[in-house]
Amino acid sequence: MSKNKDTLITDDPSQAAKVLKGGGVVLFPTETVYGLGADSRNLKACLEIYKIKNRPADNPLIVHLSHSSEIPKIANMNAFAKELASSCMPGPITFVLSKLDNSVFSTGLPTVAVRVPSHSKANEMLRAFGGPVSAPSANLSGQPSITRFTDAVHEFKGKVDLILKGPEPTIGLESTVIDLSGPRPRILRPGFWSLDDLKDFLPELDEFSSEDLMQEEEKPMSPGTKYRHYAPNANVILAEEETRPKSDAAAIGIGLSDGWQYSVDLKDNAEYMKSLYSFFRDCDTKGISKIYCFPPTEGRGKEALLNRIQKAADSNLP
Repeated sequence: MSKNKDTLITDDPSQAAKVLKGGGVVLFPTETVYGLGADSRNLKACLEIYKIKNRPADNPLIVHLSHSSEIPKIANMNAFAKELASSCMPGPITFVLSKLDNSVFSTGLPTVAVRVPSHSKANEMLRAFGGPVSAPSANLSGQPSITRFTDAVHEFKGKVDLILKGPEPTIGLESTVIDLSGPRPRILRPGFWSLDDLKDFLPELDEFSSEDLMQEEEKPMSPGTKYRHYAPNANVILAEEETRPKSDAAAIGIGLSDGWQYSVDLKDNAEYMKSLYSFFRDCDTKGISKIYCFPPTEGRGKEALLNRIQKAADSNLP
């Protein structure tokens, strides 16, 4: 898509809300990654996001709200959702629920994915807008999500109506997505909240693989389950622990040895999550053709990191 819009860059959430009300597309920061938002009840505006991202038409968007008390206006806030919302919202978690408001865009699904971000600027924008905002991650479809403001401006200035400036994402990976629309809750996409974390609040919680979900459903209920995702141009390899440094490849991991063409050595999983996508983007900028991602350590973030790395690695397949 050609760059032809006069993009306003501002730190004023009320200005972003004004653009949303006018049917525009806004790029904004959240605690997870940057998002591309439009009025959930404006079909033309939501479809514009798909054009900007070159996003598959059946890949759903996540509806962002300013407070969990807004969810019952558009979706069935069942007992599972009420239990988790009281403990995990606002924050990096998304619920898939049965939809009640047919005016809210949801790619024709009877369900809708909803989340309440904890990021201060995002939340101020949502409060000023006063309604649901549909937003996927801010990236061209299939590529790594954006976690740095400079990357957001570089990739989307001239393509969106407004870029909201604020603190950069602190987590670095997309939200955990949980399907709460059926008789048993299940994780569709891992994130900051892990299966073990959430079982403390919801012992019935299950985990389905992307393959299981696609066999069960023709249309994805959540972003990140069907299409090429999170992948740089480089060939991504989930490294074995004993992989030796290579002077013609890049590497990311915890406690790396020297000798790589380019490497990012991290101290823990939290740093790994925050750095993964920016590392992928930097490798592309440097023209690196092969990337080794070493396994994360045990604990929070492991599931999500392995999910994103494996998705990127699978994108190498024909």
